[in-house]
Amino acid sequence: MKLFLSILLSLFTASFLIILILATIDSGGKQGRPGLNEISGVAEVQIDSFKKIYEKNIYGENISYNNYEVIVLDFWASWCPPCIQEAETLSEGYKKWKNQNVMFLGVALWDNENSIKSFVEKYGFQYDVFIDNEGKYAIEYGVKALPEKFFIDNNGKIVKKYIGPINTIELDKIISEIIKKNELP
Repeated sequence: MKLFLSILLSLFTASFLIILILATIDSGGKQGRPGLNEISGVAEVQIDSFKKIYEKNIYGENISYNNYEVIVLDFWASWCPPCIQEAETLSEGYKKWKNQNVMFLGVALWDNENSIKSFVEKYGFQYDVFIDNEGKYAIEYGVKALPEKFFIDNNGKIVKKYIGPINTIELDKIISEIIKKNELP
């Protein structure tokens, strides 16, 4: 019996090492990055309540949550190709919706301040962006890959989650639906 268990344990250990070696060879020995959402669409919301983020933006200013109808909470990074793809859409979307009390809030993940500031200036972001280098908020919201957006109504309820790069038509549609629902008695 001891011989059988010893052989079984040896096979298990050898199998584990082979899998580990194959995984390392397959990745070229490089450490992985967080995943990227290259396919877009509405996804299941896993948490339902928005928790306000009390961080300072990249310019050291407090983030204000006064009088909003909708919050668009966007998790992104300057090195993320799908995030770059949607940057102009979000920048223009904010300009279009800001007078209707729609707040955009960017959460830059695993990035550096200089890259983020360059990105924000290049794409003309006029809304608050802050850095989440530890991934604290990404974990709290269950972010699995970048970009991911959460749409929050005026009661603080997360009503939609959108993964991948969003286009103007989808962004406007989701915001309009939430504003319309907010107006219902």
